[in-house]
Amino acid sequence: MLYVLSALQLIFVVIFAPLAVGLFHTLTEKFESKVGPSVFQPYYDLYKLFNKQSVIPKVASPLFQIVPYLTFSMYLFLTLVLPIITAFPLSFGPVVDFIGGGLVFGAIGALKKIASLDSRSNYAHLGTSRTSSIGALSEPIIVLIFITFGVISHTNNPYVINNIMQTSSQWYFSLVHWFVVFAFFMALLVETGKLPIESHSNNEFGMIDQAIKLEYSGAELALMKWGGYIKQFLLMSVFLNDFLMPFWVPMKISLSGVLIYSIIHLVKLFFLIVIFAAIQSTISKYKLFKNFEYIAVAFAFAFLAILVYFTTGGSV
Repeated sequence: MLYVLSALQLIFVVIFAPLAVGLFHTLTEKFESKVGPSVFQPYYDLYKLFNKQSVIPKVASPLFQIVPYLTFSMYLFLTLVLPIITAFPLSFGPVVDFIGGGLVFGAIGALKKIASLDSRSNYAHLGTSRTSSIGALSEPIIVLIFITFGVISHTNNPYVINNIMQTSSQWYFSLVHWFVVFAFFMALLVETGKLPIESHSNNEFGMIDQAIKLEYSGAELALMKWGGYIKQFLLMSVFLNDFLMPFWVPMKISLSGVLIYSIIHLVKLFFLIVIFAAIQSTISKYKLFKNFEYIAVAFAFAFLAILVYFTTGGSV
């Protein structure tokens, strides 16, 4: 049964990840009183790219072409170990905990940066520089958040954390928990490229993650985009299931329960995407260096969670 549910979760994420991104782009345009693309536009883009010829820079090494396939496989691995539609470990669930999953995300980011530098493109180098600068500050915040939850639950297992948050109203309504929620929400905006500073077009001013895959085309670009969709879907799902709304995730093995929750999870994602789209379209784009002030506030929330926990003796 666990292998069946693992396959079901994998299919669920791979299929609906582009839909979540398409919904975000559509809502963003609607909030700005524009027609906007269809919610299915990411599927059309992927289909078109898979049918296009790949163009590889002459100066690039074989690593440049291998990285999209390698990183996409790593995203699929993360799909099998994180709590997306179940609160009980699936077949590969015990392989990594939160810290291990964070290291895999970090390894994916490092591979993308190396491949981007390998293209010898000035714009790709610009995106790598910006991503590294922001990541150097945002990634420690996520590690601090995971450590805080590890202190609360005495484990870094995401499934155990979900069970604790579902069954313990004391911790769910605690000040420590909500400081962590605010910190993770702010970090999530950075990691999913939802900050108002970032542009998803080829406008140099706001290019961050977009610049890293600028030299890719064809199937390789499709895998880079699809992997990015899966990353956003996974991070949003972890935020919902372990931090903001850990309720209703099935804690016992049940195929019907998992199928029902799959629908509930899509509804939860919809409301989160609406919030993201509202932030993206209502807040004026600001200068790139202001990003670091934003990250400093996110770090402050994560630090306050630790401070409150130890000053109150772990009772709040």
